[in-house]
Order: sequence, then structure tokens, then C-alpha cells
Amino acid sequence: MQLIITAAADQWFRRHLNLQAGAGVRFFGKTTQPHHVRHSSHQGFAREDDLTNSALTVEKNGVNYHINFTDGWFFSGLTTTVDLDQAAQEIVFHFHYEGQDSASPQDVDAITGASSKFEDYWE
Repeated sequence: MQLIITAAADQWFRRHLNLQAGAGVRFFGKTTQPHHVRHSSHQGFAREDDLTNSALTVEKNGVNYHINFTDGWFFSGLTTTVDLDQAAQEIVFHFHYEGQDSASPQDVDAITGASSKFEDYWE
């Protein structure tokens, strides 16, 4: 599981969430139905400074961008790049399997095994 925050996304979060050094942003997956999970360009994020339950934290310019352990299954086995869509002026997410060249993305879906690394924790 890897998390990349672009400079443009970092600036957008700082401006729109009024973030200062030490602040945090948590990322999570959106689901449309209990068993339908799709990795798309629009996922969830929220201001959350508490890193107690963080499974992965990336610090950028003093801001802690993180994924909590309970949401780790959604991002498992993936490189997630959080970027800014310049035209729409909104945050977008790009998913690639770890080790895959980001220039040739595949259709990433949770049913393809992205959650398999966390199955041991569920039992």
C-alpha cells in the first residue's frame, strides 16, 4: 500500500480545509452497496488530525495524510495517487497495482484481490 500526494493536491487541501502544520487528512473508500466496491477517481476524505489508528501516514509540508487501519483493506496492494483535477478544481484519486507503471493503469476493483492482504486480520 502506497500513498502519493501531489503538490497540487497538497495545496488544495491546505487552502480548502484550512490546514496548518500538524493537521491531518484521512482517506477512505466509497462504496455504493455493501458488496460493490469500486476504485474510482472520487473517493472519500475528511479532516482528521488523530493518527492513533493510522495504518499508513505520508507527511507533506507538515500535514499528515493518512489511511486508517479500518480502511486499509480498500487500499491494500495499490499505489494511490491523490491529485487535483485542474479543470474541475476537485480532488481525484488514481489507483494502480503496486509495481505497475502509472502510465498504463488497469481497471482496479476490490474484488480483484486488493483486500486479500488484510483477510488474516478479519478472522
